[in-house]
Amino acid sequence: MNPFQRTHLRTTLLCLLVAVIALFLAQLPNDTQSEWFRSLVRPEILPRTVEKKIGLIWTTIFMLAGLGTAASLASNQPIKWKAQQVGLILGALVLNMSYTFCFTYLHYLWLSTGIAVTLALLLVVLVSTVAWQKIWLSVCCHLPHLGWVCFASYVTAQMAQLN
Repeated sequence: MNPFQRTHLRTTLLCLLVAVIALFLAQLPNDTQSEWFRSLVRPEILPRTVEKKIGLIWTTIFMLAGLGTAASLASNQPIKWKAQQVGLILGALVLNMSYTFCFTYLHYLWLSTGIAVTLALLLVVLVSTVAWQKIWLSVCCHLPHLGWVCFASYVTAQMAQLN
């Protein structure tokens, strides 16, 4: 189950490359420099210092997701299970991009909250399935994503109430 083993190295590099591409695509609809975004009232739980590090946080999360996916693909599980894992992570990437688009471009804070909650639930399923199969590297790689999305769900709901 070592994604860095020579036999799994291509898969690992491919997963990391897909993670970088997905990170780039997720940032395309980003409008955080707009007057609208800067005028939003933020909850106290989101200090400006954390807000300035969101790019670094998402880069780390996407790279860990790529590594976690590679660990799942390097496991001794059936191909059907591996395909389900890839489907779950691709679903998570689509929801991440949808959240960014709805939040920063469409300015729909409540819809963004719903997308974030849906993403959190999908990540619970993803983490649960890899934990059930005892693929601990994958669990450890996906837990930060789940934690951040839960935090983002709460913050987005608070922003929707405040604005």
